[in-house]
Amino acid sequence: MNTEDALLLVRKNFLCCTPINQIDWHGLLDDISWEHQEQLLDATVNNPLVVQYPVRVAYQVAFLKHIIHHLNKMNVEQHDQLYEKYCNLLSSQSGIDDQAGFSFKHYEIPGNDVITLKESSSFISEGTTGLCSWQASKALCEFVTNNLEEFRGKNILELGSGVGLTGIFMAKYCEPSMIVLSDCHNSVINTLRQNVELNFPKGTRVDTDNPLISCLIDNIDSIVAVMDLDWSYINASNLNQLIEPDILVGADIVYDHALFQPLLTAVNYIFAITNNRCKFVLSCTERNQDTLNDFLEMLVSTKYCINEETVCPSKHFQWDSSSAKIRIFSVTRDWSFQ
Repeated sequence: MNTEDALLLVRKNFLCCTPINQIDWHGLLDDISWEHQEQLLDATVNNPLVVQYPVRVAYQVAFLKHIIHHLNKMNVEQHDQLYEKYCNLLSSQSGIDDQAGFSFKHYEIPGNDVITLKESSSFISEGTTGLCSWQASKALCEFVTNNLEEFRGKNILELGSGVGLTGIFMAKYCEPSMIVLSDCHNSVINTLRQNVELNFPKGTRVDTDNPLISCLIDNIDSIVAVMDLDWSYINASNLNQLIEPDILVGADIVYDHALFQPLLTAVNYIFAITNNRCKFVLSCTERNQDTLNDFLEMLVSTKYCINEETVCPSKHFQWDSSSAKIRIFSVTRDWSFQ
């Protein structure tokens, strides 16, 4: 692989904060010139996107530390800006974004587009796990890229959107007629709304009387909405006045038995308002096989048909397939079921 292509791949991994030990450098650092060191800095820590919406300072420090260590080991002369930037970042590790517990990630997606997401720096923040992107959401995005025609031009509802990676990707890539991203924790809804507004700056805000809809944007090709949707009270949400989904999606929402009945209530409601013409695409990280099987058995007992899909290899989105097993299911129900 030539240096230019290696730089592009390293940039892609850096922007979305791929763990340093999982980045394939393709030999980029083994004998890198000063010119290419400068290009590497410009593509990563000095990237205008990172300057405006910084990724975690700790991650940037670890990234540069790895480079400096490798260049020292290979006896490669280091660019002056490399160590200067490293020292500046070290001194600013208590920066505003990290202090507030939030930073940004940037996902380069097909079509030369980028998704920028504000995320929590911790897995559990403000009592919720919904403030960062999870493995199953990346795997679901990859699945969508390989099955585009199933989603293009459809009405799509996402349950448990979190910070919005899957929903925003589908809004940009699938050209849905309408897509509604939903969650129910106040801090998650606020972050989700900010991320939707950040990624569709040219869209037109549309007024709505529904107090559960915090954001409704006409993006010319698609309508994108953010909705506060409590699964237990979905009957009172007036969801059917906003959308009748062709596709229902969810990623990493099957992990707690306490949520199974509310989730099933929501799925039943959505299939009912669509006369069972909806398809539910569910992406799961199998942390505990019994837990996942318990929910699947609940679906089967209420007359849903489940088909396990092939999980596509990581190509556009990076996740660690060795740390946990990802499983994707298509869930349908016979139209005649009442």
